[in-house]
Parts: sequence; structure tokens; C-alpha cells
Amino acid sequence: MEQAPPSDDEKLLERLNRLSLTRSFTPQIDVDWSQRTTDAEFAELYPAWSLLHGTGLDTGWGEQERVTFVKYQQMNLMSFTGLLERHAIGALARLYDLDPAEPFSEYVGHFIKEEIYHHMLFVRAVGLIQATVTDHPPLPTADADRLLRRIFALAARLPGRRLQTTLVFTVLRFAEQVTIYAHQMVDERLPRRESLIAQVWAFHALDESRHLAFDAVILERNRVHRVLAGPMRLLAAACCVLLSLRLNANELWVANRLGVPLRVWQIPSLMRRTQAPFKRRVFGLLASLKAA
Repeated sequence: MEQAPPSDDEKLLERLNRLSLTRSFTPQIDVDWSQRTTDAEFAELYPAWSLLHGTGLDTGWGEQERVTFVKYQQMNLMSFTGLLERHAIGALARLYDLDPAEPFSEYVGHFIKEEIYHHMLFVRAVGLIQATVTDHPPLPTADADRLLRRIFALAARLPGRRLQTTLVFTVLRFAEQVTIYAHQMVDERLPRRESLIAQVWAFHALDESRHLAFDAVILERNRVHRVLAGPMRLLAAACCVLLSLRLNANELWVANRLGVPLRVWQIPSLMRRTQAPFKRRVFGLLASLKAA
């Protein structure tokens, strides 16, 4: 009997598996950990990345305060992304039960391995950046960790595999898109490719572009009934909004330490007023989640 031609999914999985072998990275080997990001490079990111840019609240800051703020912003997103990817590993392992086909199982394995590598990548990068901020304490991450644990626990308690998978992969896709934006912004602003944060975001994006393609396959295969599609979209959007608020609350913590007193209830106003392109892209992504 003539063998049926491969489906689009099978072709995609074959390509993703091949690229995970030929266009991935090993953090311990491929990142030049002897490199650093200069204060001038951090300062270059401030108008592109800062929640306070364009609000007028940062007029009393000099370059040193802006550099410190951006260093914490980088540590904030890296720490959050590393934590999310670590907590996602359990949910990814359950994908083995969705499809026994070898190409699918192979890519699940690649995905898990890459998330483990990403966690290590970000932990090491955060440690090196923190070492340059000698007069300020480490960034608090306990609240973000608790929130991520609760979101993944909520997903595990939803009735049925489709609902569980939809929530997990919608949140993953949101975080992956944010980190792609981070890479693009750093790539635009920092011409020195050897800069540490340029390396970190570039290597991370190398894998995340494949993860986004796989996310689309998983979400399509686990499409929920139209009656539940609306509530699930709202639930996933609410989780992404909570995560974004948690990330921005950490930035307020930094601003308070640098002499700009801000409270959590001011975040929505700052989200509307900021002129930083990176922030505006992320907030636009949140709006599209709620409107989809």
C-alpha cells in the first residue's frame, strides 16, 4: 500500500526537530560569559524599555539612576522568564501522552531540554548583572514565583486535557512573544553583539521562535468547544495580565529605591503613559489577548 504523504504538522515537526539539533545552543559553551554589558549600553536601553519613560516621573534621575533601573529591568524579565520555563517543565512532560508518534515525542524532548537550558542561562546572567549593582539588594522574586506556581496549579485542576493545555500554552506563548520583543529591542539598540545581554536574548530567541511554532500546533490540536472558547480566552488573558502586573510591580520596587515613590495602583496609569517602545508592544500584546 502506498504511504500517505506527510501532513503539514508532520512536516513542521520534522523541521523543528532538525533545527533543534542544528540551530540551538548550550549556555555553558556558546555564551561568552567573560563579556559584560557596559553602563553606556544599559543607558541606551532606558528610553526603549523603561516604564517611566515619557511620564515625567523620572526627571530627577541622572544617568546612574537610569542605568541601575535598566539593570533591574533586565534582571526582572530574565528571572521571571527563567521561573516560568522551570515551572512549565511538568506541563511539557505531560505532552508525551498526547501523541505517541516519534517526531512529536522527539520535539517534546527538545522543548524540555531547551527550557532547562534557558533557566540556567537566565540564572547565570542575572547573577552577573546583580554583581554590578553593589549598593542595592537582589531583586525580589518570591511573589512572581508564587504567582506562577498558582497559575500552573490552576491549569492542572481544570476539567479536561484540552482546557489544561490551552491555558498553559496561551501563557507560554505570551511569555515567549514578550521575550522575542526583548531580543528585537536589544538588537536594535545595542550594535555590539558580544554584549552579555545581547547574547542572552539572541540565544534565547533562537529557540523561542521554534517554541512559538510548536505552541500553535498544540493550541490547534487542543482547540476547545466554542461554548468554552470565550471563557478560556478571558481566563488566559487574566493570567497574562496578572503576570504583567507582577513584573511591573517589581519595577516600582526599583523606582522606590531610587527615589521615585510609586504604588501598585498606579501601574495602569503608567502603562497608558509610558512612551517606551518595548513596553507599548507588550501592553499591545496584552490588549490583543483580551480582544481575540
